[in-house]
Amino acid sequence: MNKARYINAEFRNGTAQYQIDFSDWVQSTAPWELFVTMTYCWSASPQSAARCFERFMRQEMRGVSYFYVVEQNPDGGGYHVHGLWCDCGGRRTEIWKKWFERYGINRIEPIESRLHVADYCAKHVTKETLHWNIRLLGNRHPLFGGSRCADNRAQG
Repeated sequence: MNKARYINAEFRNGTAQYQIDFSDWVQSTAPWELFVTMTYCWSASPQSAARCFERFMRQEMRGVSYFYVVEQNPDGGGYHVHGLWCDCGGRRTEIWKKWFERYGINRIEPIESRLHVADYCAKHVTKETLHWNIRLLGNRHPLFGGSRCADNRAQG
């Protein structure tokens, strides 16, 4: 969990508060089911990592809503993607194999704590301004009333 959540609100700096607000927003957009880490068998640039991930989602994951953030590899050589997916059905093994054959190692895991995962992604978005994106499909999109954002807007 994001350590900023344990800091008294009056003592939080702007970045800590932004991390919490961003995490809460990510959680509110969809009932995320899977947490993914997608790597590349080459030293992908941030742009290449994002472009390949989005192409894969368009081609192989139609109908899946997702949020992702591009992060630098721990060794500094290239970038990888962390993401949240919903509406995937039971295709984890099939998707794992397709990504592995095309790009490299990946992990696709059920989410045990939505709060922890959203905090993790928000930490990277606020720590490094590389690249992140969200794509909500069908009834998940706020314009179609699929999230709390739409509910809050309707009440306000």
